Amino acid sequence: MLATLERSRREVARQLAEADPDRVTTGQAAELVALFAEIERLAAAGKVLYAGRAAQGVTWRDEGHRSAASWMAETTRTGLGEAMATIETAEALQSLPETTEALRRGELSGSQLKVIAGAAVGDPSSEHALLEAAAAHSLKGLKERAAQVRCAASSAAQENARYLAIKKARYVRHWADPDGAFRLDAKLTPDAGAKLISALQIEADARFNAARKAGDHEPPAAYCADALVALVSGEPAGAAGKGSGHGGPSRATVVIRVDATALKRGHTKTGETCDIPGVGPVPVAAVKRQLPDAFVKILVHDGVDVTTVCHVGRTVTAHVQSALEGRDPVCVVPGCDTAQGLENHHWDVRYETCKSTSLAGLARVCSWHHNLITYEGWVLRDEAGSWEWRPPPGGAKFETGTPFRDTS
Repeated sequence: MLATLERSRREVARQLAEADPDRVTTGQAAELVALFAEIERLAAAGKVLYAGRAAQGVTWRDEGHRSAASWMAETTRTGLGEAMATIETAEALQSLPETTEALRRGELSGSQLKVIAGAAVGDPSSEHALLEAAAAHSLKGLKERAAQVRCAASSAAQENARYLAIKKARYVRHWADPDGAFRLDAKLTPDAGAKLISALQIEADARFNAARKAGDHEPPAAYCADALVALVSGEPAGAAGKGSGHGGPSRATVVIRVDATALKRGHTKTGETCDIPGVGPVPVAAVKRQLPDAFVKILVHDGVDVTTVCHVGRTVTAHVQSALEGRDPVCVVPGCDTAQGLENHHWDVRYETCKSTSLAGLARVCSWHHNLITYEGWVLRDEAGSWEWRPPPGGAKFETGTPFRDTS
């Protein structure tokens, strides 16, 4: 094999050395691009297929490298992270026979392979569906399908644990480019990212429209950059601008799609949807919880049809909100007296039936207890005028004090 491949490599190198794109027709150029793309896929397949075996040897150590990934990075002239991903993908193929065969046939690009292996290694039963998605959709569509597979859970606790891990790792970082440009990077939970994008788009659209009226033309991304600075600095030009007559920021709209079965169960399974279009999957618990400072539209799906549209979030009327604040000046969880940053909790509302908001179905709780209710399985109930705080199955993680009597 080595001798045959070496002859093939030399022939390709010779053809490229003599290549003159101006001497072929545009049609021939298109055919050559397709041919080289196929050769590239085959080459990527061979690299991955043998990467795992090479990592098991001592060649990398004999050549003075500290790890197989370091050797792979230098050999392939890629970054260390990409080299590590190649070795991990090679190891994952051992449990993915269909993907391995598709790779041997040259049907998968390196990017497609990494997406499929990354998702299917945790759920081998999804391998066939992911290969079908790779054949039928773009790389973006495949990534969306893989994200659904990776976020599917066997329980609400597992789904929420994945969400909380993202929340724990959230960050905003910045640095300066060599040319002096300010750069920004952030990692947020999907629902937080959706609110950010929605608010950003409202402001960017306002700036785009104003620019068009003035005869200015810039890329949409430029208006988004200006919108980010304006929103953070408190100088928006949109509905919250000085001439708008509005005192607060523009209200963001977040749309969440969720399957009815997942909503009733409390978490998604493989093949089910609970996501924010254009952002990614979110836990079902995030759908049932009010998203602060945003207007949320929940599209409940039954198969391919939208059966229900629920509007949740800041939908409490001013009168109900005033009555709620007067009734619950502190967190209603027994033993908690937090009075700052309280959040509205719809304790008796089943979102899948879209019941209306009422004072009787609301309670004010602190963000800590709201997180426990939403993501850890704790239950808050009003039993005969007394709030009860019930631990999740398996026992309480801490004591909450004596019961609090609601005398309203």
